Amino acid sequence: MDHVLITGANRGFGYECLKVYLSNHCTVYPVVRTEEAARFLEDAHPERCFPIIADLSDDQAKKLISEAVAKRTNRLDIVINNAGISGKEYLIEEVRTGEISDLFNIHCLGPIRVVQACLPLMRNSDNPRLINISSRLGSLNKVASGEFSDRHFSYSYRMAKAAQNMFSLCLSQELLEQNITVCAVHPGKLKTRMASTDADMEPSTGALNLYHWANSLTIKDTGSFTQPLNEEFPW
Repeated sequence: MDHVLITGANRGFGYECLKVYLSNHCTVYPVVRTEEAARFLEDAHPERCFPIIADLSDDQAKKLISEAVAKRTNRLDIVINNAGISGKEYLIEEVRTGEISDLFNIHCLGPIRVVQACLPLMRNSDNPRLINISSRLGSLNKVASGEFSDRHFSYSYRMAKAAQNMFSLCLSQELLEQNITVCAVHPGKLKTRMASTDADMEPSTGALNLYHWANSLTIKDTGSFTQPLNEEFPW
């Protein structure tokens, strides 16, 4: 069974992904920020669930993650960069550069730290897959079309997800020869704490869709931007 690392796995979509992978007999390494979150996961899932406490906004996370996983396995088959935070300001005169910096740190630098920690272990997998949880709001084509022009989505979230998408593309090209599949995913309009007003999908459904989709991934799929089991997204 697969060894799976999931960031932001103590609530929302990340937690639903954790439950799906555990129910399918995988070993899961959920990355969470607090001891309280780690204890919750340990109590709720005592088998094959090994929480790692790390703040993805800090470079120290790389060492904490790599050392914690290496104590239990020599490989990672799937890494899901899911951790994220929402933005607020959608009017340019009210945009705070601090908010933008915070979102870039979590949505862009956080995945970089996770990838740096996990790559040595992913190279030991027969089918390593790296999945960056993106958003339809990170699509330059969709934003340019005016699809969201009246929706008051924040500058910071849209900018951070667009930058994360570029990271996914760059990484997919670099890791192609190493046979590591890299994909960006819009999981659906999920009814989570960060939900948009048009959310129409339960997180559990999104997680199950991702699980089945990820099982079929091969290196031929690298560099794609997808809503699992639904459609390809324009960059």
